[in-house]
Amino acid sequence: MKSLATAFLIGFAAIGTANAAEDEAVALAQAFCGLAELDQGMGRMYLLSSGLTEKVTAALVAGGQGETAFGAGVPWASGAAAANICTAGAVATEGGVTLVDVMYGQGDAGWTDQLVLVAGEGGALVVDDIRYGKPGEAATLGEAASALLTD
Repeated sequence: MKSLATAFLIGFAAIGTANAAEDEAVALAQAFCGLAELDQGMGRMYLLSSGLTEKVTAALVAGGQGETAFGAGVPWASGAAAANICTAGAVATEGGVTLVDVMYGQGDAGWTDQLVLVAGEGGALVVDDIRYGKPGEAATLGEAASALLTD
């Protein structure tokens, strides 16, 4: 009986851990939405991993400010500001990272970006990349920043 209770508690603890990780991912996506209008979207820099922060900062210096700095399809600074709806969506894991959808809406139009989350300093989740566009066709913020730096 004791082993059955132990197995139950271990299983329950694992569920709690999974829910806590999902809750943290959703909270980060909500913060991402909330920071969309702070400093023309640049407030989101606080949520990025140190590696992505370095890339984005260097690319903005090299290519200019604003959403056009990274080219079409990669709306870093102001593209999402056009949306009047921004909410966290589905959470999944893939190859050791956590993925959380960020769903935007403006009138009848809607679109989804995907935050790629990793554990940062101290273990808290940070945004290590952002996927824009349809799955399989998506451009990423990291790729766009790197391309700007190599051109």
